[in-house]
Amino acid sequence: MTTSDALVRLPKADLHVHQEATRYLDIILAEREGRDPYDWAAWRRRLAAEVPPGKERLQQIGSMQPVSIDHDAEDELFIGRFAALMRDHAAAGACYVEIRCGGEIATRDGFMSMFRQAERQVRAEYPRLHAEAMAIVIGAGQDPERADAFADSCIRAADEGLAGIDFLYSPYDTEADWAPMYRLAERFADAGLGITGELSTANIAAAARMPGLTRIGHGVHAAADPELLKLLVDQSVTLECALTCNEYFGVLPELEEHPLLRLVEAGVAVTLATDNPIQLGTTIEQEYIAAAELGLSLDQLTGFTRNAIEAAFTSDERKATMLGYLATA
Repeated sequence: MTTSDALVRLPKADLHVHQEATRYLDIILAEREGRDPYDWAAWRRRLAAEVPPGKERLQQIGSMQPVSIDHDAEDELFIGRFAALMRDHAAAGACYVEIRCGGEIATRDGFMSMFRQAERQVRAEYPRLHAEAMAIVIGAGQDPERADAFADSCIRAADEGLAGIDFLYSPYDTEADWAPMYRLAERFADAGLGITGELSTANIAAAARMPGLTRIGHGVHAAADPELLKLLVDQSVTLECALTCNEYFGVLPELEEHPLLRLVEAGVAVTLATDNPIQLGTTIEQEYIAAAELGLSLDQLTGFTRNAIEAAFTSDERKATMLGYLATA
């Protein structure tokens, strides 16, 4: 078996993918209505031509909504869009995906029941696929009373199967005040919810002190700071790396300059992720291929999946099953 064949066969896992609600709704509605879905490749070319990489381009995430979110009120479409995301991952070789849900989605009545229905639909075709749902908590400028009310809803959803919390915080590129989030994080951790966050280097040290936090999204520039590297290793924090996202939005000038290998060699537990796969035109398989092109070995790529499974916000039983897939790959 060639390395390429082995990479295709390797079970993959994605801990960092957003629900892309209107993008998947658009795909489903386009098929229903007999039209072409929105052309995201043209959008990427246009944005790249008009907006320089970096913070300004990053702020364009979510700026284009191809259809109204009102379509989400229809249960069939709601289930269908989650199934479409899961199916895309399964078709690209994923055995596991965690889906981040913004707004009030994760606290919608019947959310986890419909999420599991979507998972069952996909598992009928791809029996190895496992999926979990996460809620996004926005951490800047929120009224404390409203933040507590949302936290109450997330904790109730945890009883129905919600797996974790993704903290988004601002200012993103300068140090933020994390004290209000520590209080919420303690409540989430006590409820058994996994905790991660999407952070720049400026906030890694503060976020690492958050109760219950075991993972960080992005933060790849920590590779240039020996103290941050040591912190990630010493506290066993897993780093969720999204290569295509990093390149397109200008986190790094060129993919070839990505410090992925340095992070691995420093002993950081790394996973690969798609982040916004429809918007960015990627799949979890393409992320693994991109990592291979950066010089990562098959053993190291296998390690990414193992890291993801071990850091996953899912049951020990599911983890054992998925680690078994790796053993027979």
